[in-house]
Amino acid sequence: MSLRAILLLAVLIPSIPVCFWRPFYGVILWTIVAFASPQWYAWGSAFVFPTAELVAIPTIAGFLIFNRGWSRLVSRETFLLLLLILWFTITSISADATPLFQDHVPDMWLRYQFVLKVILMTFVTIGVVNSMARLRILFITLGCCFSFYVVKALPFILMSGMSFRLYGPPRSMVEDNNDLGLALNMTLPILFFLAQTETKVWSKRLFWFLFLVMIPGIFCTYSRGALVGLVAVMLMMFLRLKQRTVLIPVALLGVIIVGLFAPESWKDRMNPARKGAVDNSAFSRLNSWTFAWRFTKDYPLTGGGFETFTKELFARYAANPSDVHGPHSIYFGVLAEHGFFGLALYMSLVVSCFATGRRIVKWAHLHGDEVVAGYANMCQFSIVGFLASGLFLGRAYFDYYYTIVACLVILKKVAFAEWAARESEVVEVAEQVA
Repeated sequence: MSLRAILLLAVLIPSIPVCFWRPFYGVILWTIVAFASPQWYAWGSAFVFPTAELVAIPTIAGFLIFNRGWSRLVSRETFLLLLLILWFTITSISADATPLFQDHVPDMWLRYQFVLKVILMTFVTIGVVNSMARLRILFITLGCCFSFYVVKALPFILMSGMSFRLYGPPRSMVEDNNDLGLALNMTLPILFFLAQTETKVWSKRLFWFLFLVMIPGIFCTYSRGALVGLVAVMLMMFLRLKQRTVLIPVALLGVIIVGLFAPESWKDRMNPARKGAVDNSAFSRLNSWTFAWRFTKDYPLTGGGFETFTKELFARYAANPSDVHGPHSIYFGVLAEHGFFGLALYMSLVVSCFATGRRIVKWAHLHGDEVVAGYANMCQFSIVGFLASGLFLGRAYFDYYYTIVACLVILKKVAFAEWAARESEVVEVAEQVA
């Protein structure tokens, strides 16, 4: 066993009872394990050690035993999440009963279990994080987890003149450069609004620094989907925010970085007008999307269940049967795996999140609560990054997205409770004076 593995276990093993007695500690530790992935840097036996389960099981047990705020789980978004899980169950059972889909049924149930665990931890997060102070810690943890990848690689990025390609740790959810680019785009608004809302000078400076270095980090993923997501996030922030003037020097910095420091290999990869711009990757995406559409026309209601993008089904429905790939899109992925109704449910959750975010921002401005408004905006813009980069990535069940959904639900519950308490105090003081 390596020294890194020993150090990791030295932290995790004593944390088991703490996760049980203090589920919020478990939620934060699970967030670090899920997103910073320290276990994948610990060589040796830690690669097969059930790190996530070691944290999640006592956290869930502590939540079930000690939690007294079940009402926090009641919201439109949690209802839609329950409907999604119910529909995923129906599509999985339907696929299991279909002879044509038997080749991918074992993988389908494994993916079903993974998504079920993600949604379960989403509910636990909603139930445990019950104050603005705890929500702030969760946001800081999210921002720092993904900033870690960029800061760790920053010396190599600078020394290589941006020729260094940024990847996540092996076997993690962000191992691929495209997946990491998606996650960094989702993190960018979190860092921006933490820099805006933090009160301590050193903290504000830290998050401004992380926000600024995140941009070349996204560039160095060499992901065209990440570049699309970055443009979408920056454009939405510029159009929606009153502090848009702050973004002008940031945008200029990005242009300067690309113009003066980006290597020709990066410019060639991102240039849509270059000769051969439609490369094998682009053709693979088109082939996967064609497969998804043709397949769903034959199975419009339930699709084929999780892990539908298989060699056997591509032979029947793909334009190029030999070019077998994943969905390459959150939208086409959900469409093929869960049918038109499944995609409608999935997008209903997205729409609900934006509606909730706008409502929170509106009421926050009425109450003069700029921190709450900033947190609501950060969640919305993070989802924009997910949706834009997700046009070209099959990460429909990315746990980071569901964590952001949880943060919005928590923010709504906590903010409205605090505002109601303030108004109650005002009424009591007025009655006493009268």
